[in-house]
Amino acid sequence: MKKKIILSVLCFACAILCNARTGAVVLLDEGFVSDSDSLFTPAQEQELNALITGFKAKTDNEIAVITVNSCAPYSNMNDFSRDLSNNWQLWNGGEAQNSLLIIVSRSLHTVRITTAYGTEKLIQNDVCRRIIDTQMLPAYAADNYFAGTKQGLLALIKAWQ
Repeated sequence: MKKKIILSVLCFACAILCNARTGAVVLLDEGFVSDSDSLFTPAQEQELNALITGFKAKTDNEIAVITVNSCAPYSNMNDFSRDLSNNWQLWNGGEAQNSLLIIVSRSLHTVRITTAYGTEKLIQNDVCRRIIDTQMLPAYAADNYFAGTKQGLLALIKAWQ
């Protein structure tokens, strides 16, 4: 219980810092999923959180899934995801060597996987691109953001083990 309270406080502090830096609504007050673009039902969000929580318990690797409808004040998702990922390092005591960030935006028609320094050695850009192209985008094209995100998440977990 005490660990959950500390994690919630840290996540809230990170959300405040990320919002101040990016100007976007990104809240991770509970779990590892922030659905600002309202792409998931509460049950779907809970299922994604359960997958990530189980993976973290086995490996200590962290994954965040964030949906946004804007990356303002940034002009592109790459810069937005880089800065958001850098701010996320606060969660890991400033050493997010074992983390990655999935950002999805229906309104911007984009998805991005950003890996931390240590993670990028194991999950390289070509692996992320393949997962996006084969697992995520086909479901997104059918307007099924939960299925695409879950399939991508499962593929990333498999590649990371």
